[in-house]
Amino acid sequence: MVMLINPGSGRLQSSTAWDNTEEQALKYVMDWFVRPMKDEGFIDLELINLHKQDDDGRWRFQVRHKITGKTVDIECHGINDLEAYQAENIFMPRVYWNGGSSSNPSIEDFAAKGFRPVITYVPTNSNNKEK
Repeated sequence: MVMLINPGSGRLQSSTAWDNTEEQALKYVMDWFVRPMKDEGFIDLELINLHKQDDDGRWRFQVRHKITGKTVDIECHGINDLEAYQAENIFMPRVYWNGGSSSNPSIEDFAAKGFRPVITYVPTNSNNKEK
C-alpha cells in the first residue's frame, strides 16, 4: 500500500525564479473559479479583491452572490512562473475554495436564509451572455 499525504502548498519559500504577485493570483481566481462558475450559470456573482496575504503567502479574495449577499473565500498564491516553482517544489500550490483545497464551487455555497435556488434560461447568443 502506498500512502501520499497532501501537505497543501504551505508557506512559500522565496526564489529569484518566480514571484507571488496579487495580479497573478487574481488571474488564477478569475480563470479557475469566477469565469467557469459564470459559464455554468452562476451569473449573480461578483469578485471582491481584499488585497491581503495570509501568513502562508496566499492572496485572499471573496466571491459574493449579488442576490443572497453570501460570500465565499478564495485563497491562492499568485506564482507567476509555475514551471520554475515546480522545479523547486514537490507539490503544486493549492487554491482554497471556501476553506478547502479540494472543494468545488456549488450553488449551496451561496445559500442564505430566506432564499432558495431556482433554475431558468438565458439566451445563448454572445450579445446576451453575461461575463
